Amino acid sequence: MTGVLALREQPQQARWSGGILFDDAVRGGLRLSSADARHRARRVGDFGYYAAPLLPLIVDPLFVALAGQGDGKLALNLELMGLEAFSYAGVLSFVSTRLSVRERPDATECRRQHADGVGCEHDTEAFWSGHTSIAAASAGLVCANHRYMRLWGSSWADASACALASTTALVTGVTRLAADRHYATDVIMGLGVGFGMGYAVPVLLHYTRKKSNLVVAVQPEPYGAGASLSLAGAF
Repeated sequence: MTGVLALREQPQQARWSGGILFDDAVRGGLRLSSADARHRARRVGDFGYYAAPLLPLIVDPLFVALAGQGDGKLALNLELMGLEAFSYAGVLSFVSTRLSVRERPDATECRRQHADGVGCEHDTEAFWSGHTSIAAASAGLVCANHRYMRLWGSSWADASACALASTTALVTGVTRLAADRHYATDVIMGLGVGFGMGYAVPVLLHYTRKKSNLVVAVQPEPYGAGASLSLAGAF
């Protein structure tokens, strides 16, 4: 489903443009003034996005679980949980951009400066920030895995893994604001949804899910009229 949405062409005519709530105030404070500086900030945000799978899909399952602990089952489970969480975060991000069709602030700014629209791209994938969402999903995964599995061997080491991934997500979000690619509401939603998906998938669907034990018994019923049997169960 994610692949289908990714291949579908995004509408060029924006349904929503401009800031809401505190968007304009945050943009005025964080948007870098020069085009070169914004480009560099954009590259930093790209790094956070592409590096998002590094800890939950490569380091922890392959190097820590498989190579370090020799636990192939754990490595496979970590990989599958990670792919599951990233897929949910990706689907939600694509659905959001396709439904909201919000124009990016730099595209709006370009048209404001060039009334004829020459040299301005039609970019309506602002809400919410996909870069931030994926980086935050990675943070949620890492924090959940290291809370329940103690993969790095000590509480402080596992806490540092969570802190590292969370810092990367925050930096990714801030750079998207500095590069003028998103409004603050885009980044906040991306952080919230991404981290929520990354944390909830392993915790709710795997770590804290309890197996139901169904017990069924056939026994004599002393209170019935004549000889009888009762069927009782507990689950």
